[in-house]
Amino acid sequence: MVYKTGLVLMILLLAGDLFAGEGKLRIASEPSGAYVYVDGKKRAMTGDGFTSILVEEGDHVVKVVKPIDEGHQYIQSKKVFIGSETSLKLTLKLKRELTAALQAQKLARFKRSGEVVTDTKLGLMWQDDSHAQSVKRDWSGAKRYCKNFSLGGYSDWRLPTYYELVSIVDYDRYKPAIMPSFQNVASKGYWSSSVDVSDSGYAWYVNFEEGYTAANSKSDEHYVRCVRGR
Repeated sequence: MVYKTGLVLMILLLAGDLFAGEGKLRIASEPSGAYVYVDGKKRAMTGDGFTSILVEEGDHVVKVVKPIDEGHQYIQSKKVFIGSETSLKLTLKLKRELTAALQAQKLARFKRSGEVVTDTKLGLMWQDDSHAQSVKRDWSGAKRYCKNFSLGGYSDWRLPTYYELVSIVDYDRYKPAIMPSFQNVASKGYWSSSVDVSDSGYAWYVNFEEGYTAANSKSDEHYVRCVRGR
């Protein structure tokens, strides 16, 4: 009996040493099935309920990531304090974001130099000065504005076509839904030079709030962003 009692005491002492200075993180995510990182190290995966992880006492950065495809992921992070021999319950609602690789790819395609952004894939140069988020014209006025526009030592600017304007929309962003290299943007409609084939009194524009397109009367006013090249 003495031997057994001594064994029980020894096990309790060992257990006390093992968990001293540690706390428990109980974490869940929406959606589930996401990887849990603590201070940059992968520790577990969330399931239907709460997943428990032993963490040393102190401040920690908890990040939860669930891949969607090659360029997107669900992600959320939070800085927390884990106390010794305590339990912290945490539920993170994940947000859809770009992966760092896709973000870098978009930045690499659109190169900014001064007040001009160059699309290295299509070979187009875009106006991106302060006027690109302030100048509004009707459709004819927008065409004249770009014809007389000068920037970066170039004077051969023009109003972009519908497809050229759509090429700088970034549907992974919102207000403004435009490629990240552009800095001067109104989250409103911008004229294209493309006329609506069903009604010559209308022309197409792109709204950079969320990237949707529509045709408006040419007498309406929209913002103007000029382009050159091709």
